[in-house]
Amino acid sequence: MRPLKCSVIAAAVLAAPLFATPAAHAEGSYECFFGSITPGQYGYHLSGNPCDGTGYADVVITIRSGSAAGTHRCATAFSWNGFLGADGCRKEPG
Repeated sequence: MRPLKCSVIAAAVLAAPLFATPAAHAEGSYECFFGSITPGQYGYHLSGNPCDGTGYADVVITIRSGSAAGTHRCATAFSWNGFLGADGCRKEPG
């Protein structure tokens, strides 16, 4: 086999699992004790505290109490010292 052909085959074999990953998988998740919602132009803004979790984009956030109680999916999130701010949020079904 020629070296170029082997490289192409190897790249295809290594990349195949990447295409099988489900697109709906969130990049991170948080759980907060308290949360509130502020209306926004593209979804709503979610504020929570105290929160624990990881992720910056496409995150699932579970709020235990407050006006935002429930599960939300947000386009972006930032957490600092237990406080969470997230934008582009929508309520998750269920």
